[in-house]
Amino acid sequence: FCKNHSIWYQSFWTLTANRHALATTDAKTLAEQKGLSPQTLLYAFLMSLGYGTPLSGTTNLGHMVEDVAVMERMQAGEVFFEDETELRDFAKIL
Repeated sequence: FCKNHSIWYQSFWTLTANRHALATTDAKTLAEQKGLSPQTLLYAFLMSLGYGTPLSGTTNLGHMVEDVAVMERMQAGEVFFEDETELRDFAKIL
C-alpha cells in the first residue's frame, strides 16, 4: 500500500518484534553469509522491500554505527538480497 501510494514508512520496534526469528540458526547463518548481523540483515531486508530506512531505537553506540553503516551501504547501491527467492526465504524466517 505504502509503496503504491508513494508513502515512506519507517518501522519502529522492528528488532524487538522479531527477536525470536533473528535468534534462529537460519537467520544467523544467512546474516553471516552476507557479512551482517541478524539485526542489520533485517534492516537490509526492509530496505530491499522499499521501506526506506527503519527507525533505530538503540542507545548502544556500536549498534548505531552498524545500523547506519548498512543503510549507507544500501544507499550507495550495495545489494544484500540477490533476487525475490532470497527475499521470500528470509521473509519465511520472520
